[in-house]
Amino acid sequence: MAVDETANANGQNGSEPATSGTVVTFGEAMIRLTPPGNERLERTLRLDITVGGAELNTAVALCCLDVPSAWISCLPRTGPGRLIDRHARAAGVDTGGIQWVDEEEGRTGLYFLEVGVDPRPSAVTYDRQQTAISRLTPGSFDWPALLDGAAAFHLSGITLALSAGCRAEAMAAVRAANAVGVLVSFDLNYRSKLWSEAAARAAFIEIAPLVDVLFASRGGLRTFFGIDGSHEEILRQAVDKLGVAAVTLTRKRAKGSRRLKMQSLALGRAGVLATTEWRDVEVVDRLGGGDAFAAGFLAGYLVNPRNLTRAVALGAAASALKHTMPGDFLNATRAEIDATTTAAASGVLQR
Repeated sequence: MAVDETANANGQNGSEPATSGTVVTFGEAMIRLTPPGNERLERTLRLDITVGGAELNTAVALCCLDVPSAWISCLPRTGPGRLIDRHARAAGVDTGGIQWVDEEEGRTGLYFLEVGVDPRPSAVTYDRQQTAISRLTPGSFDWPALLDGAAAFHLSGITLALSAGCRAEAMAAVRAANAVGVLVSFDLNYRSKLWSEAAARAAFIEIAPLVDVLFASRGGLRTFFGIDGSHEEILRQAVDKLGVAAVTLTRKRAKGSRRLKMQSLALGRAGVLATTEWRDVEVVDRLGGGDAFAAGFLAGYLVNPRNLTRAVALGAAASALKHTMPGDFLNATRAEIDATTTAAASGVLQR
């Protein structure tokens, strides 16, 4: 379902949600292990435990924005599997669609984050081979039932990269969403440690015609779709070439390991560019910032797909707040996110 921002969606005037229902997400979450105090991994005696994964991060941030969300995944019936489920439920996410499997059918993924400060960069080490979700077989989920009454379906390129089974399930979910008019949002989110550029390109080209809202980067659009030019030019080309209803990206300028300047842009089929002013952000933890942006943008877009200014402002506010707190999850109230949006409202432009 491609929503045209020039249309008065569902007959709404923008004051009430154009779409209601749960945002369903699908992907892997892992246990994150972080040495405290910027310690090196090989020297630490302790590890801080949190949970993170692109689609679950987005689902959690949606709950912060008072948008109901559900996370679909596959977890083993083990302590680590139940830990992930508990963290998701504690954040308000519906986990009733999780497929639970015996331990021998797959494990829980881990990743180690070593947080660096200038001049030492942060580093991530994955331990995610043979995870439960990566061993999915096609047909594992009843997508028409899981998407019944949903407002949107969201996933990222990471899910496509995990295995052929995950890719097949993701495509089945997207096609099921298309069949019943559920909006599909997709975060390009390429991870070179998981697959090659060639494999990713083939998958992204296949999924793009089925997507309504695309979260991308300038480099990703150039690498995988041959789209190049200024930021505004690539957004316009993406809408025209890929046929999506809206595309959005965030620009970042690093000012050391603890400071960022960020600006977000979005464009829909009406050709009206929405952009925020540059915002200074003090960084506590970068992970999950893009997922929080996706949640904020969707929260605005689902209310009124014609008002990209509001959507991009909510996304930028949610992302900025996420950068100020440890862990992958956003932990903020809707009032706090709205206040951050309002504080920057004088710098939001639409032209």
